[in-house]
Amino acid sequence: MDVSVRRVVGYIPVTVLGIALVSGALAAGGIQFDDIFAVGGMSTLFNPFVYTANILFHADWGHYAGNMRLWLPFGILLTWLTSNRHVLWLAVTVNFLAVVTGIVVQGPVVGISHVVLGVGAATMVRSTGYAFQDASTEGLQTIIAGLMIPLAMGLLLVMILAGPRWIADFSHFLGFLFGGAIEAIYVFSEHDDGSEDGGSEDDGRSIPKHIGR
Repeated sequence: MDVSVRRVVGYIPVTVLGIALVSGALAAGGIQFDDIFAVGGMSTLFNPFVYTANILFHADWGHYAGNMRLWLPFGILLTWLTSNRHVLWLAVTVNFLAVVTGIVVQGPVVGISHVVLGVGAATMVRSTGYAFQDASTEGLQTIIAGLMIPLAMGLLLVMILAGPRWIADFSHFLGFLFGGAIEAIYVFSEHDDGSEDGGSEDDGRSIPKHIGR
C-alpha cells in the first residue's frame, strides 16, 4: 500500500467506531451482558468475558448514548495522535486492569465509562507530551503529574462523597488512573530517546511524522 494512502487510512478511527457500532447494536436490541454470559457467585471471577466483553454492553440506550458522547471525541483524537492499534491495546488493558482491581470491591461492571476516562486521561497525557516536547523530562513529569493528580483525586472524592450507588465510581477512578499511567510510560520513554517514528534529527522531540498512521 502506498505510504500516503496508508497514512490517510490511519486517520480512520476503526477501533473507536467498531466498538461504538457493536455496543450500539447491542444497546438498541436491549441485549444485556447476563443475557449471553452467565454471572453470579464465584463463576463470575473466572469468566473471561467479565474482563473483556463487558465494555460492549450497557444498561440501556441512555447509558450507551451518554458514554458515546465522550468515547467518540476522546477516542478519535487519541487515534489521530497515536494509532488504531494503540487505542485498542489501551482500551483492552485499561478495562482488564480496572475490572481485576475493582471486582472485589464493587463486583463486575458493564459499560465503557471507565475506559472512556482512561482514554481521556491518555489523550491528555499524550497531548501534554507533544505540547511540552522541548521541556526536560523532569519538567514534563511534573506537568503531567500536576494535571493527573488533582483530577484523579477529584474522581476519588466523588466516589467517597457519593457512597454506594449504581454508578461505578471506583471503576471510573481506576480507569482514569490506569489510562494516564500507561500513556505516561509511552510519553516519557519517547521523550527520553526521541525514537517515536522520526522526530527531528536535531533535538529528537518533534511531533512524530506518522501521527495517526
